[in-house]
Amino acid sequence: MAGTHLIGLLLGVEEDWPGAFESLLRRLDPAITVDGETHRFATERVTIEPFNLRAVPRYSLVIDRLAWWYDMPREWLKNVTLMNPVHLLNNPFTFEA
Repeated sequence: MAGTHLIGLLLGVEEDWPGAFESLLRRLDPAITVDGETHRFATERVTIEPFNLRAVPRYSLVIDRLAWWYDMPREWLKNVTLMNPVHLLNNPFTFEA
């Protein structure tokens, strides 16, 4: 699936890291060519309210910077990675020891 892959940023109230990440991604504009198909990347800040477990995500990857602190997005993160082809950084399953 060539084209632009959307990276979802699930954030709390922080602004420094996500702003820097978004700026770097825009500035670098990485493009990876595999088997003649070019893959590019874009970011979007994730909003999951109203909370809907049936919603189909548009993201190829979600970077979770919130669920370690706030319980509600954990179920959404689990669902989105188990039921859809979405990769996740900061695994929500580690919170259930």
